Amino acid sequence: MITKVKNIVFGFRQWELIVLIVVLNFFNNYMFSVVSDFFDIPLSKGFNDHYTFKEKIVLFVIVAPLIETLLFQYLVIEICKTIKMRLRYCCFISALVFASFHLYNVFYFLYTFAGGLLFAFLYLRGKNQKNAILLPLVAHTLYNGIVFIIKYYFP
Repeated sequence: MITKVKNIVFGFRQWELIVLIVVLNFFNNYMFSVVSDFFDIPLSKGFNDHYTFKEKIVLFVIVAPLIETLLFQYLVIEICKTIKMRLRYCCFISALVFASFHLYNVFYFLYTFAGGLLFAFLYLRGKNQKNAILLPLVAHTLYNGIVFIIKYYFP
């Protein structure tokens, strides 16, 4: 069963993988939202009111995914690869570092850890260095953009 799913996922085109990762991130968000609501702990810290609408778009939708992709996928995974670490451990460490920078509460940490695993997987699926960076960057930007629209227009 796992091999069959693995073969299907590895057969996806790059744009299909991006869509899959964005959808899985929304599923991840939903699951952790349900759990955090059960414990009456907000999943995230929300938007800061002192930023303008345009600043929020630039920071949340453009700058954050770019910096986080470069730091948490590119830099962490490439360092792990240079010390000959197995790829699954590279993904785990990348996700752990990613989640550590999102330590608002335990639920958000776990939520971003799962998302970090998805972005790290996507990074490793890149066929070359340019695609390796672009795949998680596009997925992260799309995800943050959709979340931004939902939170801003449907509070």
